[in-house]
Amino acid sequence: MKLEAEFNRIEEVAAGFNTHYEVFKYMKGLTHDLGMNAFLLMTLPTVDIVEIGVTKIITNWPAEMVDFYDAHNLMIDSPVIRRMLRSTSPFNYDVETINTNRGEGKKSTVIELFNRYGMEKGAYFPVHDAAGGRGAMSISGSRNFSMIEMAKLLFIATLIYDRLSQLTLNEKHRPFEFTPSELDCLRLTAGGKKSSEIAKLLDLSENAVNNHIGGAIKKLGCTTRTQAVVSALRLNVIRV
Repeated sequence: MKLEAEFNRIEEVAAGFNTHYEVFKYMKGLTHDLGMNAFLLMTLPTVDIVEIGVTKIITNWPAEMVDFYDAHNLMIDSPVIRRMLRSTSPFNYDVETINTNRGEGKKSTVIELFNRYGMEKGAYFPVHDAAGGRGAMSISGSRNFSMIEMAKLLFIATLIYDRLSQLTLNEKHRPFEFTPSELDCLRLTAGGKKSSEIAKLLDLSENAVNNHIGGAIKKLGCTTRTQAVVSALRLNVIRV
């Protein structure tokens, strides 16, 4: 009964998400509670997609890690991606073991990269949405999961991916018309700049910068700068 009650609670929480940022906060908290370091919600790539930066929906992977991963073409011949394209079963991974048969150059590169960011172990959970679109959730850190944890996390992954698909479909029908100044301010905010710094860079008053950012926040349906940046990056409104 206890496990059933917990699953019912998870289902209620997932159904209540109204923004991608709410999902981001939930996943960040879940990852922390599990004693892990990183999470990724992604669409599974088609044959013509070779960059993790294109497939990610929501993640807290460091931006420099994503850039390094893509710059070294680590998605091409990835044993993780290959396994998820062949099977819908969730699985634990160890970065050294799963890359055993990979070419020596990429093998050492990917192992060093994931170890550097404390993501040497974890699990992947392949999922799909109502339209048949395939995706996955991963949680990474320094350990693997028990069978009970895997069952719970697969349930979470299924609910979260389905809800994200609904939210994304709604957003695709929302028109975005940003001014050049709004985009400039959003891009610089994503780069960690404060309003005063942006004002100097763009030769604007700080009040004008705040107005531009406020306009972008409203158009994205968000309430904070952080939410707006996460949404803008995910929707490819801006790139940093």
